[in-house]
Amino acid sequence: MSLLDNKQLLNLIRYAPVVVVFVFALAVNLIAIKDNRDQAELSIQNLREELILQRKDSIRSQVHQVYKQVLLEKSQSESELKDLSKQRVYEAFGIANHIYAQNLGKPKAEVSKLIVEALRPIRFFDGRGYFFIIANDGTVIMNSAHPSLEGKNAWNLQNSRGHFITRKMLKLTGERNEGPLKWHYKKPDSIDDQETEKVGYLKKFEPYNWSIGTGEYLTDFEEGVKTSLLKWFSGYEYGDNGYFFVIQRNGTLLAHHRNDFLGLNLSVGSKLDHELMKNISTQVKNGGGYVRFSKPLTLSGNASLEQVSYVKEIKEWNWIIGTGFSAQTFEKHIREKEEQLIELNNQSLIRLVYLTIISMVLLTFSSLYVGNLIARRFGIFQSKIKADFTELNNTKNKMEYMALHDALTGLPNRILMLRDIEEKIQLSNRKGEKLAIMFVDLDNFKNVNDLYGHYAGDLLLEVVAERFKAFMDLHSSVSRFGGDEFVFCFSSLKNKAEAQAKVKLINEALFSPVIIEGRTLNVSCTIGVSMCPDDSVNPETLISQADTVLYKSKADKKGDFLFYSNCISKQIKRKMNIQNELLHAIEKDQLSLHYQPQMRAIDKKLVGVEALIRWKHPTLGDIFPDEFVSIAEETGGIHELGLFVFRRACEDICALSSNEEDAINLSVNISPVQLLEPDFGPIILDICHDVGIDPKRITLELTENIFIHRLDVVKPLLSKLRELGFALSLDDFGTGYSSLSYINSLPLTEIKIDRSFINKFLEIYQSDMLVRMIIEIGRLCGLLVVAEGVETKEQFQKLLSYGCNRVQGYYFARPLTIETLSETIAIFQSENESNHYLDK
Repeated sequence: MSLLDNKQLLNLIRYAPVVVVFVFALAVNLIAIKDNRDQAELSIQNLREELILQRKDSIRSQVHQVYKQVLLEKSQSESELKDLSKQRVYEAFGIANHIYAQNLGKPKAEVSKLIVEALRPIRFFDGRGYFFIIANDGTVIMNSAHPSLEGKNAWNLQNSRGHFITRKMLKLTGERNEGPLKWHYKKPDSIDDQETEKVGYLKKFEPYNWSIGTGEYLTDFEEGVKTSLLKWFSGYEYGDNGYFFVIQRNGTLLAHHRNDFLGLNLSVGSKLDHELMKNISTQVKNGGGYVRFSKPLTLSGNASLEQVSYVKEIKEWNWIIGTGFSAQTFEKHIREKEEQLIELNNQSLIRLVYLTIISMVLLTFSSLYVGNLIARRFGIFQSKIKADFTELNNTKNKMEYMALHDALTGLPNRILMLRDIEEKIQLSNRKGEKLAIMFVDLDNFKNVNDLYGHYAGDLLLEVVAERFKAFMDLHSSVSRFGGDEFVFCFSSLKNKAEAQAKVKLINEALFSPVIIEGRTLNVSCTIGVSMCPDDSVNPETLISQADTVLYKSKADKKGDFLFYSNCISKQIKRKMNIQNELLHAIEKDQLSLHYQPQMRAIDKKLVGVEALIRWKHPTLGDIFPDEFVSIAEETGGIHELGLFVFRRACEDICALSSNEEDAINLSVNISPVQLLEPDFGPIILDICHDVGIDPKRITLELTENIFIHRLDVVKPLLSKLRELGFALSLDDFGTGYSSLSYINSLPLTEIKIDRSFINKFLEIYQSDMLVRMIIEIGRLCGLLVVAEGVETKEQFQKLLSYGCNRVQGYYFARPLTIETLSETIAIFQSENESNHYLDK
């Protein structure tokens, strides 16, 4: 290099950085200013969206809150009617008692007449309510609404359902002296023979052995509740000018803060009204939603405001309730916020410009100083650079090799592997051939490191790598992916069968034992395979797919291989979705409990229920317990899920049946993971105390797999649970490995015959023999025997003949909600002597 060239180079070193830094600083700051503008616009947009979303959430919350209140009012209608009827009957009873006490010694006919004349004119429930009196033999003493019935005997009076109404009333007062009653009867003003449910109350008048009562049609009472609610809706206001409206399903406006709009029918209005009702109907069918429309300010519709509302349907009453806000008014509020935000951004921009100018000046002078300093040092380093250049050139090849190969095995590393796969994919695509990526993981490699040390593990990896290299050719390659994982690439394949042949080569390479420092080690591997172009043409994607099926294969069976498929991908994706959604299922109230009735076989009496969890997800649909319980066990969420089921079941059954002699018992399935929690016993005992249910009513159902490897740990835990009062049941008895030994060594109180035996025992002798043997074992060991899956009368009768204690299954009832269970219990109690059972 000439002297002139060196001088030019020095000037370049001195001044080029100054120019570069100045231009760079200017460019950076211009970009920063533009970015500030973009951020300002984005912030304004986000502000607008956030404010609108907040306002929408606010009206949606208001509607849901009022919706719950309306449902509460509706649900309490029947209870309130019973209480009011009771109050009225007590008033009538007091009048009758007073007249009787004032006329002691007078003839019964005279006193009876005084009582009837006193009670006959009394009316209530908006004039619909009246009193009636029935003698113990069914004779009508008084009926204010139907005087023609007085003096007649109504003992055989029936409704269309075949129920003897008078007998039912007299039975109530005969057994309990007084109480509420429901019956169906034709309304006086009804033009057809349809009967309506009536709710009333009766009390026995002991001196004359009369039953004094009253009643009201539930639908008439609910109409009063609905009228009261509509008045409440019309006057209800919240926030700044917030109000509610109620629309009948046919379009009639029932409630509004402006009374002059009441009775307006949107279905027979303008085209806009039709569109509005159509939009509202669409939203409420989906459980509720938002609608946007022009809100008239006058009946003529000359003045209007753009309105955004949230609507939701109360299906039982065909009501649509909603509330909203004015879009124009809200837009004004948004513009005010936007102007404030723009002002703040302008101030930030001014500060940024000042900072930009100062930073450019400082960077320019700093670069000039550094450039001169470097130029002075350049001469010193020039000679050293020439000396080191040769050495750097010699080591370059070594560094490139090290950067692309594994230091331990000498195999290509991930970077070189991806290059090789990319080249082979391109070549295979041109030739129309297939390519296989195989992700290989050595089985139990960690045991080698743990037992013999990492040095032995490294030696094993070196030997395995040499064996893999031995069968490589021009169309195949192998690389170490990391740890004990290797990735193979096989190209020029015609079909999947040739890929399976390559899998066989890998396994054959590991067939012979490996001798490490005098120790003989048997090595096997698990393989995941993905194909190009069937699965993907992207190297990273193919490796990821092979890795995915590798670990699925390891989970199913080590030492095997598995090809990638969309089905497996969907399974894994669904499992991940369930795992993520399960974290929030309880707080979103997506989980519910159903109860499978357990019947005492000898008298078909309902004596207990088994709690069964159900999960109905809004997008994933019905998810079965067999699927999500195992995921909960894997992720550690089973303890929270199990305690939720236990508490909810205790609350439901305790509310349904108090701690009495004939109280309904409860069976709850317990996960093995849950049982091994240190404080499991005290926690569920605390729940029982909080709820108020006796632990002796609760049976904990355990599956046999909990005992296989942890019997020494589980046995004292079960003994502690028995001491706390809980009963213990061995579920799916007879399907495991050593059920008989568990009966002998564990404090069990119950065994359950698995449904797989019950399904077959009428047709297959072996199943029949096993069922009889299990029942006899339970009898000899003093254990309660419960048969699951009883679906036919023949199955039940045979189990009864064998001496089975309890049965459960579809023959008696499907799993029921707590509400349906309550109704079913009443049916079983009233029809216990018949052979009729619910099947729903």
